Amino acid sequence: MALPAGFFRRAVSSPTAAKLMLVACAVIWGSSAFMMKDATESLPVFWLLAIRFGMAAVLMLVVFSKNVRAHLDRRTIGVGLLLGLWEWGGYAVQTVGLTMTTPGKSAFITGSYVVMVPFIAWAMGMGRPHRWDLAAAAVCLAGLGFVGLDGGGLVNFGDVLTVVCALLFALQFVEVARCGGELDIWAFTAWQFIAMFGLSALLAVFEPVPSPATFTPPLVLQLVYFGVVCSFVSLAAMNYAFTRVPPAEGSLLACLESPAGVLFSVMAGHEILSGRLTLGFALIFTAVLISNGWPWYRERRAKGAEQPEKPETPRRNHAS
Repeated sequence: MALPAGFFRRAVSSPTAAKLMLVACAVIWGSSAFMMKDATESLPVFWLLAIRFGMAAVLMLVVFSKNVRAHLDRRTIGVGLLLGLWEWGGYAVQTVGLTMTTPGKSAFITGSYVVMVPFIAWAMGMGRPHRWDLAAAAVCLAGLGFVGLDGGGLVNFGDVLTVVCALLFALQFVEVARCGGELDIWAFTAWQFIAMFGLSALLAVFEPVPSPATFTPPLVLQLVYFGVVCSFVSLAAMNYAFTRVPPAEGSLLACLESPAGVLFSVMAGHEILSGRLTLGFALIFTAVLISNGWPWYRERRAKGAEQPEKPETPRRNHAS
């Protein structure tokens, strides 16, 4: 017996499905770390970003053309362009910061948006952060420290730039969660990609033009993976998911990109699974359990409080 279409719509729009989407996005982004490193050795940074986000923008305009045409209003376009500016700015300052700090410190500091998101959401009128959200963020940050930090030295300007990157990503997450329920997600995501492509292309003008021989079959496959899977599919799915889960929970799941990248590094033989990494993974997993466990516990308590007490059954007196 075939299941009705409404069943699939309800399943995809459920908070559980949204959380699974964020985990999948984190794994995909983590898997792309090695390919990005290889690609930047062949292509200038902003040429790489322009191709990546240009490909995603074209796909969004083709697949969601009806959504884009139906929502050509100032607010949808403005939100999309603002999100694109924040996302692109995060990539840009993170890339520059990487030239002055270690990859481990960069991953750790970027993941600090899990601490920023609850407070930014509070400042934007989305509710005061719950103590369990803050506890989960603190545990996750400690885990990211064990995963990413490797004695990379004192704080430098590259670290400061990476803090700016984390702030821009946090602003993006909260804004998507705040506006996603009011605006068409696919329309403003298309404008987000357009902004990211335009800014990348603008700076690519100042970089050396790659020769046609640069685009070898392996590099082309990597570019397709970046543009289609890592950007068009994953970023669009992430925007959709952030409209279905609270920003604090969503950012915690999105930051699994960092341990996922390290795990792929271990699987590829580039890094050894040490006790430090194992402890970091355990702490991050604990943070995910805390973040996703306390809403379930609160819901169970609320249902228990609403359940009416059963009236006592009157006792029968038996004549002797």
